[in-house]
Amino acid sequence: MTGEVSSIDRNGLDSNGDQWETHAAVARALRRRLRPFDKYIGPYIDTREGKLFLGSCDCQPCGGSDGVACLWPDGVAPAYREPITFSYGPAHDVDEAINAARQCLRLYRKQRKAA
Repeated sequence: MTGEVSSIDRNGLDSNGDQWETHAAVARALRRRLRPFDKYIGPYIDTREGKLFLGSCDCQPCGGSDGVACLWPDGVAPAYREPITFSYGPAHDVDEAINAARQCLRLYRKQRKAA
C-alpha cells in the first residue's frame, strides 16, 4: 500500500475513511480548500502562498502531543525550499491550529515583502 488518498470532503473525511476534523476546520477558517495528500501525512490546505500542512511534533520533549503548521512556499517541497513552520499545542486544539496556520501565512508574506 502506498498511502495515497484520492479525495477528501470539506468536513475532513477522506477516501480511506480517515477523519481530519482539525484540518477541515482550519481550511474553513482560512476560506481555502482541503486537498488530499496521503494517509501518513494527511491532507493539505491549498493557499495562494503554497501548501499548508498540519501535523504533530515528533521531537522531544513534546512527544508528539504538540502541533505544527508547515507551509511549503509556492507548493515547493521542503527538499527544494525551506518550509515555514509554526509550532502550537496541543495538536488537536482547533483555535491554536487556526492561529498557527495564520502565523505561517503571515511569515511567508513578510519574507516575500522583504525580498
